[in-house]
Amino acid sequence: MPTQQDLPKSDLVAAGKLYSSQYAGSRAEQYVANRGLGGEAAKFKLGFVSKSMVGHERYLGRLVIPYLRPAGGDAAVTTLRFRCIADECVKDPNGSFLQPEHEKHEGHGKYLGLPGHRPQLFNTWPLIRPSPYVVLGEGELDPIASEAAGVPATGVPGVTSWREHFTPAFVGFETVFVIGDGDTAGRKFTEEMCERLPNGKPIDLGDGYDINRFTQQYGHEAYRQKLGV
Repeated sequence: MPTQQDLPKSDLVAAGKLYSSQYAGSRAEQYVANRGLGGEAAKFKLGFVSKSMVGHERYLGRLVIPYLRPAGGDAAVTTLRFRCIADECVKDPNGSFLQPEHEKHEGHGKYLGLPGHRPQLFNTWPLIRPSPYVVLGEGELDPIASEAAGVPATGVPGVTSWREHFTPAFVGFETVFVIGDGDTAGRKFTEEMCERLPNGKPIDLGDGYDINRFTQQYGHEAYRQKLGV
């Protein structure tokens, strides 16, 4: 039986375009704006599943994060990730958004991917642009937050998603700032990535802080100063 990996890449592009067209005025737009990333939505083609393509029914109501590639055309989208933003999971009883670490995703995954799709790097544009440094963050929203602050960044869903063929993409940089979340799991991510990357430099933003929360609270300039760029 074919998997999603066997479907034409043009189907991924079509799905990305469909879900991007459903973003404006959606709960996804509200959620992303609350994370302080509303200005980056168009650049990263963020979307929302209000009406799904056939086979994507399980993703209804989720924020869509496409993995874009510089090649464009039928290869412009290599996979899609779907984040839960259900009110009962991301808001308190008063209807206010919770901090991400306080969200409650019970009985389902916070993120869902497409069946058969192997782990990939998110936002690979910085890997082909001249720069002495790049940030390697966790997931997708942290790299987006770093880009919003003017610091090139790519991401990986987690340390278990790292693949050895990712390593050569980072060899040419003087410094790879590795920034995990400010918790035990995030610091393990930072430590293990720095062990894999000889040019890796660990950056700890403080207990409870990831890139997104740090830049929201302290601003873009404070983030750049933290990295020394």
